[in-house]
Amino acid sequence: MSSPSPALALATALGATAALALAAPAVAGHDGNPSDRVAAYAYDLDQVQSGVPGTDATGSTRITALPNGKLQVKVEASGLAPGLPHAVHLHDTTGTDRDPSQCPVDADTDGNGVVTVVEGGPFYGGIIASLTTTGDTSAASGLALDRFPVAEADGTLSYSRTFTPADPAAFAQAGSVQVVVHGADFDGSGGYAFNPDDYFAAMPSSLVASVPLEATVPVLCGGILN
Repeated sequence: MSSPSPALALATALGATAALALAAPAVAGHDGNPSDRVAAYAYDLDQVQSGVPGTDATGSTRITALPNGKLQVKVEASGLAPGLPHAVHLHDTTGTDRDPSQCPVDADTDGNGVVTVVEGGPFYGGIIASLTTTGDTSAASGLALDRFPVAEADGTLSYSRTFTPADPAAFAQAGSVQVVVHGADFDGSGGYAFNPDDYFAAMPSSLVASVPLEATVPVLCGGILN
């Protein structure tokens, strides 16, 4: 009997991580409401890792609650692994009690030098939506890498999608979500793959051991707390 594919196993595991304890996001100033019917929230994305090759990225996000329940999400980033897809999620931060000014930079509990998805989860909360370019946006698409935005050759990424009321109801809480960007090419190989000769690229994902850590490692995060 064949074993499930790494992508399917990861999607299942990522869906399970939505039950992780929620925590407050990094906080930044946001725009005032342009009108009574449109609320826009803009903030920086902060670097999650420290001293890990391939993770020196920067970015920003704008989430705009539009009339009729629609929500527009824009993510701009640079310094990402070029030519590779990057999983991007919205995480729910409501009801959390952690310092809202902190990303999980000190979450490396096992001391191996890198913050994993499992270690970072309690800081930025569980997945409420996958920011895919097409199709499903639920947590079940948490690692649908064929439908996530791909970084350009220079490492820049530009994402924009308008969601309808049919998408997750939690989108209505545009001012209390955390955005997390995943994926790093630790050894510069041009792909997400195991490399036993590289300290970081040899590590497995904290979700599924058969998948490289490169594919799931959190790189950027940020959000606002109303």
